Amino acid sequence: MSKPQLHPLGHESKVAHLSTGHHYRYVDIHPPKGVTAIVTALLLHGFPDSAYGWRHQVKGWSGRGIRLIIPDMLGYHGSSQPTDPEHYAMKRLSDDLEELIRKAGVPEGEKIIVIAHDWGAGVANRLIQFKPELVKGAANFCIPFMPPSTQYVPMEKYVELLPNFQYQAFFASPDSTALIDANAERFISLMYTSAKQAVTDKYPPFEKTGVIEAWLKDETKSVTSDLLSKEELNTIVSEIKAGVGFGAMLNYYRTRKINHELEKDLPQDIRPDIPKLMVIPSADSAVPATMSASAEKNLKNAEIAWIEGLCGHWVQLERPEESERIVGEWVERFAAKDWVP
Repeated sequence: MSKPQLHPLGHESKVAHLSTGHHYRYVDIHPPKGVTAIVTALLLHGFPDSAYGWRHQVKGWSGRGIRLIIPDMLGYHGSSQPTDPEHYAMKRLSDDLEELIRKAGVPEGEKIIVIAHDWGAGVANRLIQFKPELVKGAANFCIPFMPPSTQYVPMEKYVELLPNFQYQAFFASPDSTALIDANAERFISLMYTSAKQAVTDKYPPFEKTGVIEAWLKDETKSVTSDLLSKEELNTIVSEIKAGVGFGAMLNYYRTRKINHELEKDLPQDIRPDIPKLMVIPSADSAVPATMSASAEKNLKNAEIAWIEGLCGHWVQLERPEESERIVGEWVERFAAKDWVP
């Protein structure tokens, strides 16, 4: 019998082979012996992260009785990495994740909750709409719960309306893959800068048009993330290089038209029947806190946990204990109410 493979999270890697032809590497962490399971949570990471991004929270959440199913998302090493953006449509990802949950042994009819960050939160926003029979609660880091647009907004117009997302035009372009692949370690170090680093003159406003591209092309530029140890940086970069590089994961940025066609008829009122939590930092340069404050006004049964002080996009790394506590206590509160909002 072959020896179980160890995931960078420090737990056994499992692989689910789906009817779509996709496979997903994931970790399944049950509560420790003597701790009663109160709910199953699906944890969804963003870009350019992986399941490893939850490393500071899994022990605490598991200890509270939360079973954790943590996949490496489609496009990331360990899971399928298709090149066609069609595979990354939120509807197709929702179908995949539902099947993954059942493959992991969650019985038909049993509902789960979703805990997500960045692009994972974008997927979670649609998963809870496409699969209402699957999800009974959702917690997003950084990203507000927002309905799909009823009108198609091309990338050019999107970044004009929301200048903080200007960097997405570069990520969506076919030119981004080769440049980022050639500068993998520098790119990861730049992406993982903290809020404290971002407010200094040494670090470029990477959300602005052309900044990341110009910075990567200038080989004299380098940063050292204060959120990652050298070992953590090496783990992240080696995982990416062990797969196809960044090309597959960048496909999430190339799905605006695809997603619009599949989502335009979804309800504008996002799951008013379930409790929703948004964990929002004060200094996320990519997703300003004002977006979440505005979104909350149009949501029912949603609450915001504001992360006070200087904290940026990588909440789970900048405030690891606070992130665990806020979501953990929220889960315990609603588990005690059988998820009635």
